[in-house]
Amino acid sequence: MKPIAHLIGAAFGEMTAVPPAPTCSRRRKLWELPAQRHCVLIGTCLPVAEMRKLAARAGIDAKDMSDYSLHAAVTGRCDERGTLSELIQRWLEKRHAEAIRRFGRARDAGAVLFAWRDALAQGQDIAGALWAAWTHPLLDGEDAKEIFGDIHMLSHQVGASARADLRQLEQLTQENAGLRKEMQALRLGLGAAQREREASADELRRRLADAEQRAALLPHRELELAEARKAAGHHRAVLERAEALAARVERLEERNAALARNAAVLARDLNEAQDSLAAAEAALEMALGVCDGVGDTSACGRACPTDTALAGRCVLCIGGRTGMVDGYRRLVEHRGGRFAHHDGGQEESLHRIDAAVAAADAVVCQAGCVSHAAYFRLKEACKKLGKPCVFVQSPGVGSFARGLAVLGGEAPASNQITLLAG
Repeated sequence: MKPIAHLIGAAFGEMTAVPPAPTCSRRRKLWELPAQRHCVLIGTCLPVAEMRKLAARAGIDAKDMSDYSLHAAVTGRCDERGTLSELIQRWLEKRHAEAIRRFGRARDAGAVLFAWRDALAQGQDIAGALWAAWTHPLLDGEDAKEIFGDIHMLSHQVGASARADLRQLEQLTQENAGLRKEMQALRLGLGAAQREREASADELRRRLADAEQRAALLPHRELELAEARKAAGHHRAVLERAEALAARVERLEERNAALARNAAVLARDLNEAQDSLAAAEAALEMALGVCDGVGDTSACGRACPTDTALAGRCVLCIGGRTGMVDGYRRLVEHRGGRFAHHDGGQEESLHRIDAAVAAADAVVCQAGCVSHAAYFRLKEACKKLGKPCVFVQSPGVGSFARGLAVLGGEAPASNQITLLAG
C-alpha cells in the first residue's frame, strides 16, 4: 500500500476528460490508457525492484537514479508503445492474472465497479484489482473516475496508518526508557535480595540444625521441627523468585546491548556516508575546475582559466538540490554566462516558470527534483517560446556540467541527458 501514498499527490489533475465508452471486447493496453493514470498504475501495481529490472532490460541505466527519478522516467515512457511499456504490460498481465480472470466475469461497467469495490472492502490485492479494472474493456470514464477517487481516499488512510505507526514508535521508545529504569531498580533490588537470601539461608540452617537437635533429644519437639521445615519451603520460594528476577534482568541487558550495537553501527554508517558525500562533491568540483576563485590562485592555489563558451547568455536552472545551487552557478559563470534559478515548485510558484523561461536564453531542468506539474509546464513553455532545454536525471554538479556541454553542442545527448531543441 505504500506506493499509493507516495504517488497519489502527483496525479491530482487526473480524470479531467472522460474517454469515450469502449466499442470492443479487447482489454486495454498500458499505452492505450490516459497518460494521467500511468503515475498511479506504475506506483501501485509495479514494485520498485521489478521496475528497476524491467528498466535495465529496456536499456535504461538506472543504477545511479533514485526511486522517484526512475519512476518519473518510466512513467514518461508509458505514453506510447515501446520496449519498456511492452515489458511492463507483460509483467502486469502475468502478475495480476488471477485478478484479471476475476474481473473478466463482469459483463458491464457496473459489474466492473462492483468487483473493484468488493476487492477494496476486503483489502486484498488492491494492485491487481486496480490493473484489472482500469484495463477492462467495458469500464467507462465515469466509473474510472470513481475508482480514482477510491484510490485517492485510500492514500489518506495509508497516511493516517503511517502516523499511527509513528505514535506507536514513540510509545515504544518511552516504554523502553521505562524498562531501563525498571532494570536499574531490579539490579539494586537483586543485590538486596541476594544478601537477604544469604542471611535468611544462614538463619534457616541454624534454626533447622537447632530444631533437628532438639527433635533428636526431645521427640515431643516434632511440631517445632515441622515449622522449621515450612520456613525452609518459604525460603525456596524466595530463591525461585530471585532467580526469575535475575533471568529477566539478563534478558533486558542482552536486549539493551543489541540496541546499543545497532545504534553504533547506524551512527558510524551515517558519518561515513556524510564524509564520502562531502569528499566526492569536493573532488568533483576540483575535477571540473569550478571554485570560488576562478582566475585567481589565492583561493585554491591554482589558476582556473575563464571559459567564454556561454558568452553572456542567461542559463535558467529548474530544480536541483539546494546545497548544490552555488556549484551550478559557478559552472555557468565560469563559462562566461549568467545564472538564474527556480526550485521547480518546491517553494516558488509554478506560475513564475513562464516568466523565468522567457527571460533566459537556455534551460537546464533537473528532472528528478521537480514535480510532474512543473515538468510539463516547463516543457510547454520552452516549446512555445523556442528556448533550448536540457533534461538531466541526476542532480549532481557533474550532470549539470554535461547538460551545459549538450546545450553548447560540445557533447551529444544520452539516456541520462535529453535535449529539447528551441
